[in-house]
Amino acid sequence: MRIFGQSMYRMTCERCGRTFVVGKGGVCTRCREMLCEAHLHGSFTRRLLVSLLGRPAVCGECRGD
Repeated sequence: MRIFGQSMYRMTCERCGRTFVVGKGGVCTRCREMLCEAHLHGSFTRRLLVSLLGRPAVCGECRGD
């Protein structure tokens, strides 16, 4: 049984159309769009804040970046 394997589920970013693994991107809590990692988090630091500290996953456009 594989625990840390790659996900077989893939989604498409609503902004750029790129396909990504579900665990990398996600849904913006404000605009409710399904976004890739680049559009949802924007930076590695922001991804850590969301993943480790439980900050809401808000996309760069909603944050005003």
